Amino acid sequence: MRTFHGYHVLYSGAVLLVLSYGLSVLAEESTERRAAGSSLILPLGYPKETVSYAQWKYEGSTFASYRNGQIRITNELQFSGRLKMDNENLSVEVTDLQLRDSGRYSIIADKTGDQLPTKTTSLTVYGLLKIEIESSQTWKESTNSCEVHLVCRAPEDQMVSYRWSGYKVESGDHLNFTLTPADGDVILNCTASSSLRNGSNTTRVKCRPKESPTDQNSHDKLLIWIAAGGGVVVILLIAIVVVSCWWTSHRDRLTDNGNTVYADVNTEGTVTKDQRSQSINIASIYETVDEHRITSDKPQTLYDKVTFARPNLSGPSMSSPYQEVL
Repeated sequence: MRTFHGYHVLYSGAVLLVLSYGLSVLAEESTERRAAGSSLILPLGYPKETVSYAQWKYEGSTFASYRNGQIRITNELQFSGRLKMDNENLSVEVTDLQLRDSGRYSIIADKTGDQLPTKTTSLTVYGLLKIEIESSQTWKESTNSCEVHLVCRAPEDQMVSYRWSGYKVESGDHLNFTLTPADGDVILNCTASSSLRNGSNTTRVKCRPKESPTDQNSHDKLLIWIAAGGGVVVILLIAIVVVSCWWTSHRDRLTDNGNTVYADVNTEGTVTKDQRSQSINIASIYETVDEHRITSDKPQTLYDKVTFARPNLSGPSMSSPYQEVL
């Protein structure tokens, strides 16, 4: 009885070992994590000549199948417009992953009537966290360096873990380090992870020395001189424009087309030319003021006035020699 019982136990163990090995051969499982908006490729993993038929399933429902060298979409389920087929490599790609695409994907294939091992992929699609990085720095005169302080935050989810990479590699949402101007620009990346969401952000940091009061005063004076110079230029331009406008508006008044003040002799606005001399434009002092000479006993010219009342020489002789002159 004891021998039989031991043999029975040995036989049962061998059967379980064979069954577990067969199950491992007939099923290959993997786990994948993808961010929302990314893609997942599900390859068949066998050459065309070795596969007669295959199916791609999501949670037990077939959405694509392979037969006669071609992959066809049989049911898009929630993947409408997001499935891409590659008949050369025998794979199906799910693009623009969404949170509801999380689940089990399986590929079942046959080889001339014999079933090949089933491939199963457990997919977790996580949302993207919005990461914000706050940066500040303090200049140290004693060491000519900057004390840099960075804070990584994910406002949408409080239960997250943070990790810094790049110029510094550390864990935690806060990061403190020393940076000198000679280091130039440094890049740091913060990655935040939670059970369902991941996110990352990158910042660039550079140590900027604080200006001394002398440099600040020189900078301020330079700005003042530049502003003053600009003001002078503006005033000159305005003056030039005003003078130009004034000259344009008064130019016709200042020039009188050759006429002079002496031409306006007549009070009625007309100038009477000497009809006796049409070829002479400028009147002489000896010209007659009026064209119509008035006949009278009074003297008309300076010379007539001298001899106007001169006595007749045929009359009595003058009592005085000066009387003849007058």
